Amino acid sequence: MVELFFSPVCPFCPQARKLLESYQAQNPWFQYKEVNTYTEEGIKRGMSLGVMAVPSIAVDGRVKIAGWPFTVEDLEKALE
Repeated sequence: MVELFFSPVCPFCPQARKLLESYQAQNPWFQYKEVNTYTEEGIKRGMSLGVMAVPSIAVDGRVKIAGWPFTVEDLEKALE
């Protein structure tokens, strides 16, 4: 499972979301879940994985990318 950790006040999170949406459009098999770190559930999930920055991407319960900027190539490497 791929999770995008984001904050509604983060200026970079919309760019991260657009990158993931674009990647998903080109790779229909790719699915991800958004986790809002401004919710109680999002805070708990982020803390359980040690998320320290947004945007962050976790793959199968491990943070693979933390902070912006990152590229499609970074995403593909994280998915390996």
